[in-house]
Amino acid sequence: MRIRRRALSESQAELLNSDIGTAITAKGVEGRICGEACTMKCPSCGSMQCQCKCSPYCPEAPRKLSSDPERHPIEPLIAPLVFEMKRTGFFEPCWSCEGHNAPDGSLQKPPRVWFNCSSMVHVRLLANSIASMSANKVLRHPWHLVVTFSDADNPETTFSLEPKLAEGQLPPLAELQSDVSVLVRSLQFSMRDEARSLQTALS
Repeated sequence: MRIRRRALSESQAELLNSDIGTAITAKGVEGRICGEACTMKCPSCGSMQCQCKCSPYCPEAPRKLSSDPERHPIEPLIAPLVFEMKRTGFFEPCWSCEGHNAPDGSLQKPPRVWFNCSSMVHVRLLANSIASMSANKVLRHPWHLVVTFSDADNPETTFSLEPKLAEGQLPPLAELQSDVSVLVRSLQFSMRDEARSLQTALS
């Protein structure tokens, strides 16, 4: 069976091409990654708006990235991935978990980041990036994107970046957290490569 590609209007096609282009240039968010919550004075240039010293491993990031820093700072082992996803300017993380073991030491909750995204092209490029890293064995375990939801009264689609585990599969949490570190280092460059590949295919 062959399903014909749906026809796009000129404005829809232009928007898709624009979204691919922004992924290639990957300018990211302006100002501090953590937004206005970050008021640290840069030791390099003295600004409180620059990204000179912005790092996914900034000790303040778990608190500054959270909307409720006192009661719910982001867990430290997943905060760098939340930071890098927000840095792209494409994704808005809304919940995360660094993963947890059960009392017997087996995996109870895998690490994951939930996020919103206004562009399906950027979701696709992220999914392609994760699939490519999994296929090339850059990650110790395959990861994927799934559609989920946040609050019952929130109609916006939410996605989850998480390990792709077979039913009953309980890999060591340390291996999944090692994958998180790989994603932190590779996410931006991998998405850029996928965007270039998609642009080439279109042309």
